[in-house]
Amino acid sequence: MIFVNNDGIKISYEILDECEGDYLLLHTGLNSTKEAWIELSYTEELKKHFKIILIDPRGHGESDKPRDLEKYSFKLMADDVNALLDHLNINKVHFFGYSLGGLVGWQVIEHYPERLVSFVAGGSRVKFPPDRPNAFLRLSFLQEGPIENADTPTQPYDIEHLLPEIKLPVLTFVGDKDTSCYPFVVDYSKLIPNCTIFVLPDLNHPQTMMAKEQVLPRVLAFLQEHSTNLE
Repeated sequence: MIFVNNDGIKISYEILDECEGDYLLLHTGLNSTKEAWIELSYTEELKKHFKIILIDPRGHGESDKPRDLEKYSFKLMADDVNALLDHLNINKVHFFGYSLGGLVGWQVIEHYPERLVSFVAGGSRVKFPPDRPNAFLRLSFLQEGPIENADTPTQPYDIEHLLPEIKLPVLTFVGDKDTSCYPFVVDYSKLIPNCTIFVLPDLNHPQTMMAKEQVLPRVLAFLQEHSTNLE
């Protein structure tokens, strides 16, 4: 196991460095781990074209799991990504995030846009109602005992105003049975200048990510179109 330490939190990561392509960071969803990308066979094809960085977000997999709810936010997870790239001495990456991973990716765009070559966001929104329950209370391990600062509200999340200013190429996708994200993804994608979108019929939130045969060819074509061989 290898880690980067960001402000006292150890973040687990893995690199699949089997080609000379650009770096591609894969960020998983809530209550998932970096191994999901391998188990769903996404890495099998992607590693032929890109150097893959897999990350366990804080609270997931082999990364630290503080019981203090104030240690969790989408911004802090974006900080973890930035710290990892600094640690690896990598200037720019392509970023592919699903669900939580997409939310973290939008925060990277807001706070560290210089780190990204392109961005793929699957099944993720760009804003939530202000009274939404704290999403991180749904982390499975936090159900196992007392939580510090359990009444910490959800970090305000609304970056819609930034979308017309995004310069990098963006690919978004969603299943049309994903009640949490459709049709929001369709609507906000129209605000991004250099954005491509696809919608998968009859698939809900988890089914969309599992539909590798439909998702991966589109994602790979997008990433290859914007590949630069930057290191």
